[in-house]
Amino acid sequence: MKRNHILSIALGLGLFTASTAFAQYPAEFTKDQADSTINVRRAEVTRLEGEIAGAKVELDRVNSDVTKRLAEVNSCQEALYAMLGSNRAGYNAYRERLARAEQELGALRGMTAANINMDRVNTLENEIRALRGDKLVLTREHKNRVQAMSNGYISWKRGLVPANDVYTVGTWRENRDCLWNIAKKPEIYNDAFAWPKIWRANMDQIRNPDIIHPGQQLSIVKTEVTPGDRDATGYRRTRR
Repeated sequence: MKRNHILSIALGLGLFTASTAFAQYPAEFTKDQADSTINVRRAEVTRLEGEIAGAKVELDRVNSDVTKRLAEVNSCQEALYAMLGSNRAGYNAYRERLARAEQELGALRGMTAANINMDRVNTLENEIRALRGDKLVLTREHKNRVQAMSNGYISWKRGLVPANDVYTVGTWRENRDCLWNIAKKPEIYNDAFAWPKIWRANMDQIRNPDIIHPGQQLSIVKTEVTPGDRDATGYRRTRR
C-alpha cells in the first residue's frame, strides 16, 4: 500500500515536470521548430559532456599532484627520522611515551601529598630525562611538549619537598658534633654515611668537612638519602 502511494506521488511529479517542460513551448510547435530545439539541446549536452570530461582530466591531474606531494612529504619525514636515529615506528612510539608521561604527571598532580607514591614520582622523572635525552625531542612538536612537561614537573615536585631544617652545631665536648655524628642522628638522616649531604648543602660555610664550629647554623635538606648523597668525592682535596 505504502509503495503504491509512493509510486503515485512519483508519477504525479513526473507528469507535473513534463507538463512544465512542455509549457515553455507554444501550443502549435512545427517540425522545424522542434528540430531546431532538439539541435540546440544536443549542442548543450555535447558542451556539458566536454566540460565534464575536462573536469575529470583536471581532477585526475590534481589527484596525481597530491599523491606526488604526499610521497615527497613522507620521504622528507623518513629522512628526518633517519637523521634523528629513528624511523616512523620509533617516532610513533616516542609520541606514545610522551603522551603517557603527560597523563602520569596529570594523575600525580591530582593526588594529595600524603597519597603520592614516590616510586611513581621517581619513575616519571627518569622517563622525562629519557625523553629529553632522545634525539626525537628535537622535532618541534616534541620539543615544546617535553619542555612544558619538564617545567611543570619541576614546579610541581618543588612543592612536594618539605622545608629544610636548621641544625645548630654544639660543642665536641658536650655534643660530640661532627658531620658524621650529626648525619647519624635519627631526627636528621639516621645514616652517618650521609654526612656529605650536609656538607654539600652548607659549602658556603664549611670549607673543610672535618672542621665545623659551635653555633654554626647548618641547613638540613629534608629529602630521602640517595647513594649520591653518600658520595664524598672531592673530600680529600678539601684537606690539603
